[in-house]
Amino acid sequence: MHVLILPSWYPLHKDDLNGSFFREQAYALARSGIKVGVIAPQFRSLRLGKNAVLGRYDQEFWQDGDINTYFQHGVFWFPKVPYLDLKRWVKAGLALFESYVKEQGMPDILHVHSLLHAGPLALEIHRKYRIPYCVTEHSSVFGRGLVKDWEWDHLKRSEASASKLLAVSKSLADLLKQKLNGKEWTVFPNLLDDLFVESPVDSSVRKYQLCAVAFLYAKKGFDVLIKAFAKVVEEYPQLKLMIGGDGPERAKLEALIKSLKLENNVSLLGALSRQEVCQLMKESLCFVLSSYIETFGVVVIEALSQGTPVVSTLCGGPESILTEGDGLFVKTGDEKELAKGILEFLANQEKFDNQQIRRRCIDTYSEKPFVNRLTAIYQDILDKT
Repeated sequence: MHVLILPSWYPLHKDDLNGSFFREQAYALARSGIKVGVIAPQFRSLRLGKNAVLGRYDQEFWQDGDINTYFQHGVFWFPKVPYLDLKRWVKAGLALFESYVKEQGMPDILHVHSLLHAGPLALEIHRKYRIPYCVTEHSSVFGRGLVKDWEWDHLKRSEASASKLLAVSKSLADLLKQKLNGKEWTVFPNLLDDLFVESPVDSSVRKYQLCAVAFLYAKKGFDVLIKAFAKVVEEYPQLKLMIGGDGPERAKLEALIKSLKLENNVSLLGALSRQEVCQLMKESLCFVLSSYIETFGVVVIEALSQGTPVVSTLCGGPESILTEGDGLFVKTGDEKELAKGILEFLANQEKFDNQQIRRRCIDTYSEKPFVNRLTAIYQDILDKT
């Protein structure tokens, strides 16, 4: 089987986290014996200023292990005429496809990761070469109301010709059915990185701390978490909260921590490597997700893989992940409810079995079940073509 992945965004190198989940899935497929390729136009925003204009404009081939990866570098020149930039992006993708086929052969199936912009590209390839495609939708733009009026037609046409529609959570699947053509979207969760599978759980390393990990954006709700934690500290004055990640909200969060006199209880750790994230989760009593919206929540399965229970807001994705015994849900954007949820966890820690939490997670999200489910979908599409 030969699968060509069409991501709407993708890492430019092995240390680039932008679209890293797509790359990890490509690696998992390749390890199973499937021939895998990636084509990804890499257009820069004019907001980068001189760096946008002075960057590359050529095609680039990256032999990324067993993944044959093709980039077309360029710029989104027309931010005020985005439809024109979409046409240019698709045209660049078609040129990449022709280069790919010339060197790697014709793929059996296309796999789109997020409809904008890779959906219109897959549709054009399908029309010209009759190659079937499936879609996995990851993006939060639908739930956040960020889809522009002119984009809906492109989304609906791309969806209509897909052989299979996958969404990373039930909430996203339901939303896409409502917003697009009314077609059914199958829930197909993301993959757990092998690093978290191979790292053994050791209860002796648990510290008297909670943790949270995400980019420091407003939508992640870290201000709500810190305010909630201030209430928790009133009852558990020695408890620590370790927050991993960096971003534009850092200065505001530092000021909030200082104003609440939490300097001895809350630490902003900055950007962490995957290994550091894994260790932080392994050492913590509980992982807290305070987001306003998540289409999935990979950090949730990463925490569960370390046997770490999760207190999460009802933000979309985690509702498809957490089962009884994995953690607790609380109302979104409510510091009192979040504090109440954390306190409930702390009062009932003995009810959470770390080893069972880990086992359930790995049985569901690790590489083998993920690849088996996905290859069965590919084969079903090809059998019907």
